[in-house]
Amino acid sequence: MNIREILYQTSFAQDKQLYIILDAACVEEIPAQLFELEDDPEYISLFFDTPQAELIDVAPYLVKVEMESRLLAWMLDEGWGKSWGIFISAEMELEELFEHLRQFLKVKDPEGEELFFRFYDPRVLRMFLPTCNFQEIMQFFGEVGSYMAESEDGGMLLEFSKGDGRIEINEYQLGYRDYVDNS
Repeated sequence: MNIREILYQTSFAQDKQLYIILDAACVEEIPAQLFELEDDPEYISLFFDTPQAELIDVAPYLVKVEMESRLLAWMLDEGWGKSWGIFISAEMELEELFEHLRQFLKVKDPEGEELFFRFYDPRVLRMFLPTCNFQEIMQFFGEVGSYMAESEDGGMLLEFSKGDGRIEINEYQLGYRDYVDNS
């Protein structure tokens, strides 16, 4: 299977919506790019209505996509292997998913200091999810079906879903034509 088929099977084939969180800290001019690629993009900055709202140039953007979307094609063609963001499959509307995800933007370290949690960075997501306990899995997933990210070398699509009290990881091997090695 290629990336598009995998994304379809993990979302639309299961009556779920596909979303991307794009990291504007890694991709320049995200809001402008959204309007260049889509006629009427459905998106929201995860920093909207927070003290970080003015950081639009580096904010994470939650975007609803369709399989035929030019944005999805651009993400896969230009951003694969560059840690531009993650995919989410969920039976939730954009606003509902936005409210769920924004609770994870800040975490406290052992000393109680607040830190930004860049869960939308594939490098962070790949390290974080396998370490979660049952309570953390339930909280982080909520109604989300799965989180998906590129592997470290871009050769696989990793799908993280909640199993029986643990994270289940499906590794989808991609053929050479399905990704560009950007290392």
